[in-house]
Amino acid sequence: MNKTGRVGVEEDMRAMGVILMMLGAGIAMGSPLPEKAELLATNTVVAEYEGTHYQPCRHMTALCPDRCDHATVLAHFKVEKNLYYEKKGEYGDEELRPGQRTYVDVMHEVPGQDKEVVRFISQLKPGQKVCVTINHYYVQQGQSQFPVRPVVKIERTIF
Repeated sequence: MNKTGRVGVEEDMRAMGVILMMLGAGIAMGSPLPEKAELLATNTVVAEYEGTHYQPCRHMTALCPDRCDHATVLAHFKVEKNLYYEKKGEYGDEELRPGQRTYVDVMHEVPGQDKEVVRFISQLKPGQKVCVTINHYYVQQGQSQFPVRPVVKIERTIF
């Protein structure tokens, strides 16, 4: 039994990795984060790709809408199964559960996320299944502190 109280999750993930390697699918880990980055939580899920959608600016600052860079394009994924979840402490994302959706920004650069993630997602067709690992970090960069949620691994799956 692991820290999350689940039995056999690591074995499921290893088996999936072997199958995926045999299929030749997937990409490697992402680029480095800023020096001061605290990992708060991680979720590895099997999800169905639902396509990309434009999200307009929500007009929340004085720079909106023409100088803010808030509008983006999000890739939508519907969670089918959570393979691994770990929350390091009091703060951090909750476990993604079947039926929930998770989103990946494919328009802006995300710290800690390899540019290949966006290229990989651009090749997906709606309905395709992927295994995706999303980490939740709290980053300090100069005087700014903010959360980032990079996709650190994504690969096609048959599950």
